[in-house]
Amino acid sequence: MSVYQRGRNFWIQYYVAGKQVRESLGAISATDAKIIEAERLKAVRLGLHPELRRIEPKPFDEMVAEFNEKHVRFKSDPGAFRVRTKVLLRYFGGRTLQEVTPKTIRAFIGQRLNEGVSEATVNRERACLSKIFNCAREWEYFAGENPVSLVKPFPEPPHRTRFLTADEATALLANSADHLRPICSTALHTGGRLREILSLMWPDVDLERCTVTFVHAPAEGRKTKGKKSRFVPIDLELMNLLRELKKVRQISGDRHLFTWHGKEISRVSTSFETARVAAKLGDDVSFHTLRHTFASWYMINGGDLYRLQKYLGHSTIALTQRYAHLSQEHLKAGVAFFGPPVAGQAPGEADGPPLAPGAATAERKKR
Repeated sequence: MSVYQRGRNFWIQYYVAGKQVRESLGAISATDAKIIEAERLKAVRLGLHPELRRIEPKPFDEMVAEFNEKHVRFKSDPGAFRVRTKVLLRYFGGRTLQEVTPKTIRAFIGQRLNEGVSEATVNRERACLSKIFNCAREWEYFAGENPVSLVKPFPEPPHRTRFLTADEATALLANSADHLRPICSTALHTGGRLREILSLMWPDVDLERCTVTFVHAPAEGRKTKGKKSRFVPIDLELMNLLRELKKVRQISGDRHLFTWHGKEISRVSTSFETARVAAKLGDDVSFHTLRHTFASWYMINGGDLYRLQKYLGHSTIALTQRYAHLSQEHLKAGVAFFGPPVAGQAPGEADGPPLAPGAATAERKKR
């Protein structure tokens, strides 16, 4: 919205449901014009503006139910959204969308902090609420500005990506239940997400070409976060594990790689938590940590970011950059190219194999 003056008269300009409205306020003071502007803005947010009378106030409970049905169920990790919407319903349930204001949102945030919830968790819940309002505007249940946009999230410092050491991974596998152990091993050797791994079927595994494919097929209820199928090569350790599993499959006839008494496994939260505690790992370790471990080990062993991006299914290389700092030896090797060029050597030219770190400097001194 904006307040401006033409001659002696003040005007305000704002948008209602995407429609621009200009209103003349007459020869009043600038202060009164700003007060009226604030009143119009409040009316738009509450759905009370004359332009919005056609929009019937939408109960927050109904909006969340529709949000879960139309939006959440198609996400790669709907469980996380549903946990957050339950929290939001506990506080905003019984109100209309128009009654959810920046003031009530700030009160909600204060209550969550008093309950001992971290600022990072509050940020996730705030983001979920914002998405609900964006959908409400798109589906024409709410007009005006998204009230969540007027409530700033808490700043979050960059955190170290947690990954397991070799000993920690060994301890976790040793303490895993029989049905969980091959699932964890697959995560450590492919970097797959839990939902992707649990949906794997035997046609996705090619033991002759040594590859496993994470299939994106929403019609079959199989989804990857990047919405694209991707394949990851299989190393010898995972190959041996899958061969053993296939022997069991030939007897049972299971279509899925990972089953429990012939049924597809849909969750491992309880068994993983039991294994984590038994392995004496901190509560900063989750199943997703195994994906970070795969990527971190890959970089520590000298892998490149481009291939890692493909293995992880990241849409941009920026998402993969978080692991770049782990390839320290690769970065250290670049010291061979520091300093002025060796006399008589053209740019890009090399006398034989690359010099070891520090050798280029020694060679220049010798010459």
